[in-house]
Amino acid sequence: MLSFLDAFSGYHQIPMSPDDEEKTAFITPHGLYCYKVMPFGLKNAGATYQRLMTKIFKPLIGHTVEVYIDDIVVKSKTREQHVLHLQEVFHLLRKYGMKLNPSKCAFGVSAGKFLGFMVSQRGIEVSPDQVKAVMETPPPGTRRSSTPHRQARCIRAFHSPLH
Repeated sequence: MLSFLDAFSGYHQIPMSPDDEEKTAFITPHGLYCYKVMPFGLKNAGATYQRLMTKIFKPLIGHTVEVYIDDIVVKSKTREQHVLHLQEVFHLLRKYGMKLNPSKCAFGVSAGKFLGFMVSQRGIEVSPDQVKAVMETPPPGTRRSSTPHRQARCIRAFHSPLH
């Protein structure tokens, strides 16, 4: 059993260090402002967010939870275990003041998308949308664009996340 969770405005849930707030300052016709929470676009924002999520879920990662930035998967063998695992995840999210986006969450499902791949009891598979996109790609129009080297590079790039 799986649940797919998505953090609500993830970056905006992380407070800025007071010493760093001035580094986010910007001017508008109404005055000078700075961020009190981490905005999108900062050089290390993704890494900072991932560090926080790893800290929050450290005892669960690799067992009942997988986390990549603001995407969370909770995995269990039985419905009863799943309810307990979700309670534990919700407790940790509440403890750290993190909120979820309910419209992007799916609870107690047998399969779903995680990082663009289909995740199920069978494992990780390429998303049907990706397969469809490759199958519907028209053949190259010029001799140069159809070189075997270029074709191999494209296929490798498509499949590399699976290894």
